[in-house]
Amino acid sequence: MGVADGFAMRRLKAPARLSRSPKQDMLEIGWAAFGEVARQLAARIAERFRPDTVVGIAKGGVFAGGALAAALSADFRPVRLEKRRRDSGSSSPDAAEQLSGLSGQRVLVVDDVCSTGSTLAKARALCRKAGAREVRTAVLVKRPAGSQPDFYALETDQLVLFGWDYQLDGSGAVDPGEVGV
Repeated sequence: MGVADGFAMRRLKAPARLSRSPKQDMLEIGWAAFGEVARQLAARIAERFRPDTVVGIAKGGVFAGGALAAALSADFRPVRLEKRRRDSGSSSPDAAEQLSGLSGQRVLVVDDVCSTGSTLAKARALCRKAGAREVRTAVLVKRPAGSQPDFYALETDQLVLFGWDYQLDGSGAVDPGEVGV
């Protein structure tokens, strides 16, 4: 399967053609590269916007949001917009509850990839409903024909695999992208 493992390809719902020759249509951003991409994006954001709180959308937006929040000296709040199957019937908080207390704040909503923009729009609306004074959006990867977030690091149609897209077994395995596999 090349660089990507089967777990990552299934989780990302990658087209079958990529499982045959993934390196041609895939961009890998391992943990070290992610750190540099996040720092550069944070510097561009800081030139135009200073958030009080960064909201990271689960799953990939939590990694990206946490990194941006640290670089921007802002508070960080993870949010899960979609309930997981295992959450049904449990008392896990819904997205509105997770975002309570944003009244009067400047908020940056972060996700890893933006295609249609619907996830960012939903999170933005929830932040406004929670009382945020100003809400902007940022992603690591924007699709050329997709929605336009306020800030983004890369623009590509390639399937992008991040360090968090790999399933690591607890035996000390490392991100294949970090060791050049």
